[in-house]
Amino acid sequence: MSQASSHVARHGSKLGVVADQGDEEDGKRFASRRVADELKAEIEAGTYPIGAALPPYRQLAARHGVAVNTAMAAVRMLGDEGYVTNRPNAGSYVRDRTNQADPEQELRALRAELGELRSQVREASGHLAAVDGRLSALSETVARLEDLTKRH
Repeated sequence: MSQASSHVARHGSKLGVVADQGDEEDGKRFASRRVADELKAEIEAGTYPIGAALPPYRQLAARHGVAVNTAMAAVRMLGDEGYVTNRPNAGSYVRDRTNQADPEQELRALRAELGELRSQVREASGHLAAVDGRLSALSETVARLEDLTKRH
């Protein structure tokens, strides 16, 4: 028996508990995502129309066979994704997403606008440098002419 397998044989139950805890945490995480996805599908199907309240957390938990905290996490995910508005002590309500921009599309548009503005600033900087050079040249010319007129 190798040292590693001997170690596992002696301490396997402790390792199993740690692994079970990790699996349990992943299961909760996946359960909240699963519940969120199911609620999202119901919202998109019109089961919960715009402005409708989602059922209370306890009802969602019972219906989906999860803990209340898992149901709360799922609804919080929907809020983060823009599907519902969570109102403390008043429930969660389906948001109108018809005019809501896709965040990725909005990000691409903002990056494009940022690039365009930077280009315009560079171009304007070039024009300003040319104007500044012309102003300096004119100022020198004016100063020379003023000196000439004072001498005569």
